[in-house]
Amino acid sequence: MTMIAATVIAYEDNIPYFLVHQKAKQNQFWAVKVHHHETKTSMGTILDEFAAIGVKNFDDWRLGELTTVKANGHNEALYSFQVPDYHALEKELPKELVFKSADELRDLMMTIQPRTFISFDDE
Repeated sequence: MTMIAATVIAYEDNIPYFLVHQKAKQNQFWAVKVHHHETKTSMGTILDEFAAIGVKNFDDWRLGELTTVKANGHNEALYSFQVPDYHALEKELPKELVFKSADELRDLMMTIQPRTFISFDDE
């Protein structure tokens, strides 16, 4: 079984906020299973899963980076998307998916493997 992770990033007052999954008072990147018998790409799987949990509009979403995160003793692909405002999006999501500032997620940010970083932003 392969897992892929995702986060959504938005800035408020120049502070980045990341979408995380709160599990047992622990912050994790949201992760979904990849079903190899389906003909979806990993990014397609992530977007379909966001739609399945309530996201209705992806028009303002920008693909930011693809990297790897260390989770449960193994590496998972981590997709990041950027949105201009997270408040409306947060209302569409289940309550265990929340936005937190980078300062609140220091330990989680340390699980990101920078050697595998690929940026899709042309700025």
